[in-house]
Amino acid sequence: MKLEQSRQLSYQKNYGMNLSDIALLLGFVGIYDLRVQVDELKVRAWAESLDSDMTLAEAKKIVSFHYANSDQAINPSHLNRHWRVRVASEKERLRSEAISREFEEAKQNALSYDQAQKYLEEIRKNFQKGKDASLETDNGQLASDL
Repeated sequence: MKLEQSRQLSYQKNYGMNLSDIALLLGFVGIYDLRVQVDELKVRAWAESLDSDMTLAEAKKIVSFHYANSDQAINPSHLNRHWRVRVASEKERLRSEAISREFEEAKQNALSYDQAQKYLEEIRKNFQKGKDASLETDNGQLASDL
């Protein structure tokens, strides 16, 4: 494989954004900040630096938020930092929802107070009969010794 082909392959990674998306993003940044100029080397450098799962739409939101709150020039680390916070927040939200669902399912499957009292009463009766009392199943047959 030629060196030129090898270089091209390194830029064909599975990005959330392709090179053209990143060029659009830098153009969008340039609307806010005239200090940012778009050229091929900058697009490729940002492509190597940005988190691979960040989408153009999310990156634009982060850029807008950044320039609404700061007059500093933006760079890939700003985008990555905000993106990672968003991803972590979303993962935590999904984790919390899953825990809540598990809790609700466990609550639904839990014994009611009346059922628990019935089982406790049955256990107490058998305990009073003595250690060797036979335990019966719900249909009146003897339970196995297993």
